[in-house]
Parts: sequence; structure tokens; C-alpha cells
Amino acid sequence: MKEKSQVVLFMNNKGKRFLKFSIVGGINTGIDFAIFSLLIAMGMNYLIAQIISYGGGLLNSYLLNRSWTFQQQGRVEITEVVKFILVNFITIVITSILLALLYNELNLQLLLSKLIVTGFGVFINFIGNQIWVFKNSEERGESV
Repeated sequence: MKEKSQVVLFMNNKGKRFLKFSIVGGINTGIDFAIFSLLIAMGMNYLIAQIISYGGGLLNSYLLNRSWTFQQQGRVEITEVVKFILVNFITIVITSILLALLYNELNLQLLLSKLIVTGFGVFINFIGNQIWVFKNSEERGESV
């Protein structure tokens, strides 16, 4: 019986963590889309705008996810920052390739393409942060 209750608690913690991650992601997405739209309106290439706009929410993402979503405490370690940057780099590479494919090859409208790849990027990013960047709180058995 104890195993089953631990599984339920684990699932609830994962669900809460993903909800928090999604809220932070919503804020970051707002920042991302605002910068992206502004840069496109100014005539910038959409892939360059994608990279710049994605970077716009990065600092906010790190700080909120570290302290609120994954409840990391103490000093920021350089390895954690490097891992966070790598996960986000992988995410931006994948989403940029997908953006180009959806927009150029499938001829979807640019902002619709951006919305689709953003949703895909959320899952990549959550998994990377959960299992690699901010895994210490879970390893210590801390609650969400």
C-alpha cells in the first residue's frame, strides 16, 4: 500500500511541477511572441527574430523555474546554468528547424507555425529541465 501512495504522490508532484512550468512558460511565451512580432514588423528575418525572441524569455525562465517550479535553493552553480543553456540551445535548434519546415515547406502562416513549434518546445524543455538541469530537488525528496 505504501508503494501505491508514493506513486500517487509522485504523479501529483509531477503534475504540479508541470503546471508551474507551464505558467512560467506562458509568461516566457508572451515575452517571446511580443519580441518576435516586433522584430518581424521591423523587417527582420524570421529565423533571426526566432533566436532573439526566444532568448528574450530565457533569463526569466531560468530564475522562475529554478526558484518556483523546481525549488532549487542555495547558490547558483555554473554547471546548472550551462545545462540550462544547453537544454535551451537544443530546444531553439529543434524549434527553428521545425519553424522553417512548417513555414517554408508546408506553407503554414508564420504565427501559426510559431505557435505549433512553441508547444513542441515546451515538452522538450520541460523534460530536459526535469531530468537533467534541476533534478537535485527531486533526488533529495523535496516536495513541489
